[in-house]
Amino acid sequence: MNTPTIEAIQKAAHTMTASARKQGYSLDPRHGGAIHYYTAPDGSIMFARLRLKHPDTGEKWIRPLRRDVSGVWCELKAPEFEGGAPLYNLHQLCNPARQSERVILVEGEYKVDMLALRSIIATTSGGAQSVDAADWQPLAGRNVLIWPDNDKAGFEYAQHAADKLRALGCEVAFIDVAALNLPPKGDCVDWLKAFHQQHGHKAMAADIWVLPVIERAPEEIEAVGNVLSPLINAGEAIPYPETAAQPDIPPAQTDDEKIQWLASLKPLEYDRVRKEQATALGVRPGTLDGMVKAARSDESEADRLPFAEVEPHPEPIDPAQLLNEVSDTIQRFIVLDIEQAHAACLWVALTWFIDVVEVAPLAIINAPEKSCGKTQLLTVLGRMAYRPLPASNASASALFRAVESWKPTILIDEADTFFRDNTELHGMVNAGYLRDGFVLRSEAVGDSFEPRMFSVFSAKALAGIALEKHLPDATMSRGVVFNLRRKLSHESVSRLRHADRGLFTGIAEKLARFAADYSQQVRQARPSLPDALSDRDQDNWDGLLAVASCAGDEWLDWAMKAALKLSGAGEKTVSTGNELLADIQHVFEIKRITKISTADLIAALCDDDESAWATYNRGKPITPRQVAKQLAAYGIASKNIRLGAYETPKGFELSQFLDAFVRYLVTPLNLPPHRHKSLEANKHGVLDVADNPPQKTTRHNPATPEAPPLLGCGGVADKTPILGMGEECEIEI
Repeated sequence: MNTPTIEAIQKAAHTMTASARKQGYSLDPRHGGAIHYYTAPDGSIMFARLRLKHPDTGEKWIRPLRRDVSGVWCELKAPEFEGGAPLYNLHQLCNPARQSERVILVEGEYKVDMLALRSIIATTSGGAQSVDAADWQPLAGRNVLIWPDNDKAGFEYAQHAADKLRALGCEVAFIDVAALNLPPKGDCVDWLKAFHQQHGHKAMAADIWVLPVIERAPEEIEAVGNVLSPLINAGEAIPYPETAAQPDIPPAQTDDEKIQWLASLKPLEYDRVRKEQATALGVRPGTLDGMVKAARSDESEADRLPFAEVEPHPEPIDPAQLLNEVSDTIQRFIVLDIEQAHAACLWVALTWFIDVVEVAPLAIINAPEKSCGKTQLLTVLGRMAYRPLPASNASASALFRAVESWKPTILIDEADTFFRDNTELHGMVNAGYLRDGFVLRSEAVGDSFEPRMFSVFSAKALAGIALEKHLPDATMSRGVVFNLRRKLSHESVSRLRHADRGLFTGIAEKLARFAADYSQQVRQARPSLPDALSDRDQDNWDGLLAVASCAGDEWLDWAMKAALKLSGAGEKTVSTGNELLADIQHVFEIKRITKISTADLIAALCDDDESAWATYNRGKPITPRQVAKQLAAYGIASKNIRLGAYETPKGFELSQFLDAFVRYLVTPLNLPPHRHKSLEANKHGVLDVADNPPQKTTRHNPATPEAPPLLGCGGVADKTPILGMGEECEIEI
């Protein structure tokens, strides 16, 4: 849906309903008010229906809202459609990915919204008298389940709509409202409220799909209303009477459906029908008890989850306003740059789209010291993220099983210590970066073990101190890094412990609605990614920019700036091998040489006060073996090189590095040309520099000779260089 259009409709609705609101009618969703957006197949808004309700009398004020000829939303009239009025939720009905799903038809838009929140595709033509004016063609050939309102008008609407649908080749059935114990005029919303009150949790799609179904529309309204007490009002829970001999047994069901029904009964009700139902199922009562217990365990799974399941916000949201709210909330509690706040906001939103993105970039919250807010930021993100699961002390096996079962957002604090020796966790986190990421583990099956693939794809956030030193390069490259700093005395943030929990709950509900309405748009988004980002960084930011694109050009621009600042060339986390390559390139560039011994190379690397090579080996200089190990990854190995007439130490030639420089670094333009040429002799004048013609006397040495006492360069391979002489001759390095 188009954000500017929604804003224009909301503004117009406030103006056009001023008179009704003065009479006590409310547009507030808390009082039953709503704005329902009728869409075209592509999701664009064609018109809206305003629904106001009086909090005291319950009376409704419903009007359509359309554009005038100039395009301004200012007319309380329904548009004219040549082929009939569009069905509500038309863009979902026309979604190619949902063509095989069963559709529930109800009377009224609010009921559609309540079912859509449970991932059910539902629709309506509007009110009870809207059947003939609607265009039913989008449902042609579909499987449609009609949920009538429990009154005469509701049954007539259901029957009339069924006739239209059958003429289009639809397979039509009806929910048996007589078996639902609904009050007169009760509808699906009343049933949802009653279910919540009776069972202690909200009904989900699975609870709705097992409701009793009949093949023809109910005809006798009295037969339905007679079973209800006249004292029961719509919206109240309708528990089974405790004094009844038996609970009402639903019509014919499959075995699984009957087990689910039995599991929904209270203990006393279940005991009354236990033996009879066991006989009907052909099992012992003890066996039935076990099956019902297992079903009850499945039903209560949500109550045992380590995170709260969030109900989506009842009203459509404005993505730009929502992202602004999330970003402002982060900055309210954390000191960080605006680009970091935007990136953190997009990452939180991305967790709610985890089912439609292909890459889940890590949120790597890094700090140089304690008290920089890393744990605070991790907590703030977790309170708004999808299914947050703190896992700082969890084992790798517990984590990949949790991801397989729940697809949570993993939150790991103190990652600098937690990750240090946990190589299994490294693999799980790295593999879970891509949608098809799995880990292969053996699992006990009887007396043997069988291999099993566990999906580990999920959103993950890591927080710690100096993570660039503790996390593998492969892990760092898979994330967006938030480098926090300690706040100054004049920088002020709110205390998280004083924050209202309802603040984060409200944001989470809006994010859930954001994901429900825009998942298809995020799935299909192909944002343009800046060339300044590496291939891996483009993967990291692809989903984040797709989310930003839903909020308009301004947010897309902010996201691009955040990507360039946090992951651009100036902010990259460089691997150890890449850093070594860059420093070796610098040595060749500054010294203007084409070959160098290993010992002299190490001396030159350690001469740089800003490099880590002087203390790389536990406080001592990097060793030849460590240099060889790092360079081996790039296909570079030391070899015997000739430095002067007599010296052939182990070392490297510039030609060995050129391919790696081009592939992994930005090669400077002032490297020495790669060709043999004579350089000036060293100032001692004892030997010519490398590449000069050899002396006439030929010696065949079985081993590398000792360095001449006056030679200040080209020492024996891999031996410590003579200190203090590196700057006195060009062939020294």
